[in-house]
Amino acid sequence: MITSLNIRNYALIENLNIDFTKGLTVITGETGAGKSIIIDSIDLLLGQRANSSIIRTGANSCVISATFDISKNIKAKNVLADLSIEYENEIIIRRQIDISAKSKAYINDIPVSVSSLLNIGKYLVDFYAQNKSNMLFEESYQRQIIDSIAANDSLLSKLSVKYDELEKLNSKKEDIEKSNTDREKILDLYKYQIQEIKKANLSVDEEENIEKDLPKLKNAEKIQNITKEMISILYKQDNSIIDNLSTIAKQIDLLQKYGVNIDNISKNINLSISQLEDVYREIEEIYSDIDVSSEALDLMLERQQLIKKLKSKYGKTIQGIIDYCVDLEEKVKTLENYDINIEKVQKEIDELLKEIIKICEEISSNRKKASCHISKKIMLELEDLNMKNSQFEIALEKKEITRTGFDKLEFMFSANKGEKLYPIALVASGGEISRLMLALSTTISENYNVDTIIFDEIDTGTSGKTGDKIGKKLKSLSKNRQVISISHLAQIASSANNHIKIYKETQQDRNITKAKILNQKERIEEIAKIISGEQITEHALKHAEEMLNCNK
Repeated sequence: MITSLNIRNYALIENLNIDFTKGLTVITGETGAGKSIIIDSIDLLLGQRANSSIIRTGANSCVISATFDISKNIKAKNVLADLSIEYENEIIIRRQIDISAKSKAYINDIPVSVSSLLNIGKYLVDFYAQNKSNMLFEESYQRQIIDSIAANDSLLSKLSVKYDELEKLNSKKEDIEKSNTDREKILDLYKYQIQEIKKANLSVDEEENIEKDLPKLKNAEKIQNITKEMISILYKQDNSIIDNLSTIAKQIDLLQKYGVNIDNISKNINLSISQLEDVYREIEEIYSDIDVSSEALDLMLERQQLIKKLKSKYGKTIQGIIDYCVDLEEKVKTLENYDINIEKVQKEIDELLKEIIKICEEISSNRKKASCHISKKIMLELEDLNMKNSQFEIALEKKEITRTGFDKLEFMFSANKGEKLYPIALVASGGEISRLMLALSTTISENYNVDTIIFDEIDTGTSGKTGDKIGKKLKSLSKNRQVISISHLAQIASSANNHIKIYKETQQDRNITKAKILNQKERIEEIAKIISGEQITEHALKHAEEMLNCNK
């Protein structure tokens, strides 16, 4: 849920901070005070399109940031994991739009794309208002809701596995069904590629060995000259190091004859001679093994080029090339046994399709039962919200099989009896959308997994008893999630756990939108003002207090 919001230089807002809490929060204020700006700023923060006209006059940019509690939001955490962003129980999302309409977005100070904001935003906040994004408008999400109610999860998992198998079999069948001419051409190509790879006689560690040995071959003469000189200094030349050490060893022996204790010196000098002889032999081995012929270098360079060529054609690594060759050999077997394979694959497809259709039928049957049940409950909710002439149904139409079944499922609505039903995303009236969405979210609340729901002017065209019902439903809905609602009705305002007033203040001949979290006394006055207008009466104050006490 959203815990805090900061808006700077957005429209009439200079710098505004609002803290939000759990439960139902109602936002009230006079027309034009800037209530919808608050909602628009959250929508913008979560990825909606922006332009420079939103920037407050005189400012170079506007910045919106908000803190969200995601401690129980698994889907949002999955998005963050995909983005490789570290998080704890809270995240901070920030978006900046400058005067040239360029936009920058951040999650926990990590730069992200606007599409990433959209992706995570749909799991953080859902908007019920005209021209706002709404997950319940999406057919795929509607289907997920019904599948959740219908307990189709295990069947859908089973179907997904079977569907993957079917796709592989269909792909295999397409390969086999190529015309004889094409098959012969493909066979020739596959066999040529296999021959080219096998002729290379690759080994997995060959490239590593080339990288290790190539510098030695490129510098063979230098290595030979250096080692030759070292051999000469150590042993071959007159007055060599080993000869000199041997002379010293003899002189040390003479010292012993003269009574000098040379045990330790003798031991060390003999050890040094032995170690140097080992060094000499190793250097001599390097000298003997080095190949200074250009042929060896040319062969290794050619080998290196051959590997590069094969990698560019068949795989990024030698292991990838070898695996590709194995795959080609399997394809050759399949193509060479056309008649046998096509019959076998078709039989497998037919048998698998029977299983898939059976699963799809079971999924569809569950959906129809759940849809019928939910439609009836939603109609009752709509009637309770004074939308007695409205129609709602969940349409299921049989289509081609996919990994989600063969149903096209869509929520359909009409505000008037006898009129054609349309997908809910096409409903025109903002007030109707909000009340419809309230009916939907109230009905499917247990299966609806967005933490925060925002209703913009849900009370449009309503009053009295209907407003009271809307308030009660919003309050009930807010027990399991955060609900924020802009309202003009006292019945809804009095139902809230928290009340924010939006108002305009003039500073230096400029209007500035401000916000204030109201205490109990201020709430009574604000609700009384909604009831009676600018001139607050004692009767309105008493009525407002009674309404608040009734909704505690």
